[in-house]
Amino acid sequence: FMDSAGLLSGRLNGLDGFAGCATMVVQAITENGWLIGGLVVGSFAVALLSNRFKISELTVRGGVTALLGGALMGWGAMLALGCTVGTLLSGISAFAVSGWVFAGAVFIGVWLGLRLKLHT
Repeated sequence: FMDSAGLLSGRLNGLDGFAGCATMVVQAITENGWLIGGLVVGSFAVALLSNRFKISELTVRGGVTALLGGALMGWGAMLALGCTVGTLLSGISAFAVSGWVFAGAVFIGVWLGLRLKLHT
C-alpha cells in the first residue's frame, strides 16, 4: 500500500550500501558471544557447586511473568540505547548523568520486583 502510494523510496540503503562499509563474518564466536557463554557456564557451575541447581516445572504464571519481564527488559534496553554494561557501568565510570539515572531506575525496578515477587 505505502509503496503504491509513493510513500516509500525505491531503495533503502543499509550499512552495506554505503561506500567503504561491508558486513562480513570474521569469526564464528565474537567476544560478546564468549562473554555470554561464560556467564551461562559460570552460573551453571556455581549453581551446581552450591547445591542450588534444580529443574522445576514451568507454570503458566511463571512463564507469563518471565515473558513479560523479558519484553520489558528488551524495551528498556531499547529506550536506554544500550544494555546494562554500556549504560550503567560505562556511564557511571564516565560520570555521565545517564548512568546514574539508569542506576536509580534499576534499583527501583529491582526493589519493586522483590516487593511484588511475581516470579517464583
